[in-house]
Amino acid sequence: MRRTLSLDGKKLRVEVRAETGDGTLRVGIEGGDRELVARETPGGWTITNGRRTVEAGVTGDRSGALVVQIAGHTYRLETGRGPAGSSRRMGPAAGGAAGGRSEVRTPMPGKVVRLLREEGEQVAAGDGVLVFEAMKMQNEIRAPESGVIANMRAAAGTPMEGGELLFVVEPAQSA
Repeated sequence: MRRTLSLDGKKLRVEVRAETGDGTLRVGIEGGDRELVARETPGGWTITNGRRTVEAGVTGDRSGALVVQIAGHTYRLETGRGPAGSSRRMGPAAGGAAGGRSEVRTPMPGKVVRLLREEGEQVAAGDGVLVFEAMKMQNEIRAPESGVIANMRAAAGTPMEGGELLFVVEPAQSA
C-alpha cells in the first residue's frame, strides 16, 4: 500500500507491506536507502532500520494523528484517516478513545523514575509528564495533546509492564 504521510509537517511518500502471519510491517520511505521493519509488541512497536533497533510507544489524538514516542522524542504522524481509533488500532499503546481523551501507556516494561506533572494539572501537547526508564535509558514521556492530566496511574519508583496505562489527557473544559 502506497501512502503520503505527514511527519511533523514534512510530507513523506511511503510504501507499507505487511508480512504474512507475524504482524511485521516493512516500510519503504521514498528517497531513503533503507527499509524500516516494524513489529508490534505488547507495549507498542519495535522498529529496526538495519543498523539500529528502537522501541516506540504509539498513541493517538482527536485529530487522527498518531503520536510516536521514540528515545525521548515525540513525533506527530498524520495519516489522513480521520480520528484515531476510526481505523485499525495501532497496538496496545494506541489512545484517542471516544470523548476526546488520550491514553498514554508504557512503551515497554520499565519503571517510572519521577513525575513532572500531577493529576489535575493542565498541559500543552508535547509537555513532559513523567520520566520512564527502560533498558537502562531514561525517556521523558510527553503529553500527546493539550488538556488536563487525569487518571494518573504512575508513581515514582513504580515498576510497570509494557502497555500499562500511565495517565490520561482529558480535553480542557472551556469556561
